[in-house]
Amino acid sequence: MSFAPMHRRETGALSRVVSQMSTKVAMVEAQREPHAQFWDEWNAEAAAAQGPLWIALGDSTSQGIGSPDPLKSWIPLVLDRLKIATGDPWRVINLGITGAQFRDIVDYQLPRIDQLQADGHEPQIMSFLAGANNLMAAGTWPQATDELTTILDAMTPRSVVARVGVHHAGNSLMARKFNRTIEAVAAEKEFELFWPWKWPSRDGMGDDKWHPGPKGYGYMADIIATRVSAALGLDPI
Repeated sequence: MSFAPMHRRETGALSRVVSQMSTKVAMVEAQREPHAQFWDEWNAEAAAAQGPLWIALGDSTSQGIGSPDPLKSWIPLVLDRLKIATGDPWRVINLGITGAQFRDIVDYQLPRIDQLQADGHEPQIMSFLAGANNLMAAGTWPQATDELTTILDAMTPRSVVARVGVHHAGNSLMARKFNRTIEAVAAEKEFELFWPWKWPSRDGMGDDKWHPGPKGYGYMADIIATRVSAALGLDPI
């Protein structure tokens, strides 16, 4: 099957301003289009291949922004472990969009799942890691919980889902509301939940101090691989 490129989300005003003041932030922001192109090519190859399917939903952390090489981000790292552990030709279709809020996932990522299923590609597992961009945009809050519920309802049982981290006191109540929503659906669908930022140290941040760098993605891969193993009934990978 053909698989068209994913939607691009325009860089936010805050990111544009900070990029003008910081060379390091600008360097990470410059990864947006090359990483998106990398995953477009990856997804086209995965959609044309055979083997057990994992579909990833999410934002910039699913695209590997912060790591100069997207192959050194958490999705490829976990995929390699999964292939070695099972001996099966697992493939990932990564629908992540840098900057994605829940509405973008509903509008642009969930329809791709429908397309894949219509073409006979049924996922054995799904992953979801998003929410930070909603927390930073209070204007999205009135509809965000309903959008989050729509996303979770579209996921397969026993999928792997990130809790939302609390960024600061101003959005902590909304973060907790998101997590209550996630935990309620998880109880029904037996999701494997995880905290993506529960690292052994903070030395894994990327140059912009917002996204993970390669070391941080390694920490995330360790966390998420454990939950993927549990979702699939495997020994830890």
